[in-house]
Amino acid sequence: MATSFAESSGTLLALSHNLAEIVEQTGRSIVAVNARRRRSSSAVYWRSGILVTAEHAINREDDLSVTLPDNQTARATLVGRDPGTDLAVLRLDANGQSLASLTPATLGEATELKVGNLVLAIARSQDSGVSASMGVISALSGSWRSWHGGRIDQLIRPSLMLYPGFSGGALVNTVGQIVGINTVG
Repeated sequence: MATSFAESSGTLLALSHNLAEIVEQTGRSIVAVNARRRRSSSAVYWRSGILVTAEHAINREDDLSVTLPDNQTARATLVGRDPGTDLAVLRLDANGQSLASLTPATLGEATELKVGNLVLAIARSQDSGVSASMGVISALSGSWRSWHGGRIDQLIRPSLMLYPGFSGGALVNTVGQIVGINTVG
């Protein structure tokens, strides 16, 4: 039985609205990290006061700030970095500032991903707000060593475009759960 154009259009519209809702929801867990000279990167609000980002995106260790979902700026402190795994951890210094616009990340299981699953890369810039890119999982593998010698639990290779500022942002499944941290390295 053939599907009518109207039925197909309705299905695509529903998918489009669902993806937009996921970007809006997950965007509340993403901040812009202002730790480079020319452009920002992104970070995931992992849990209360803790941000996780890509290590290579942190060019300086002092005078760090982040742009929150409500466009407020807050200070952050680098508390750890691991070039081997390309991860860095920042502590958010709220200093009495409201963090109501931030929502801790909802985490998913990367081990449940399959090649061909749809995923979104979600980032935030200090200038244009939340951004997204969509693709599919093009390759998966188990544990591996990075070029810098770090041991990574799982390689997830999405076929999507990581625009400037996407490093340190979230890789998200189709139910809005964060399954990885994006890096261009």
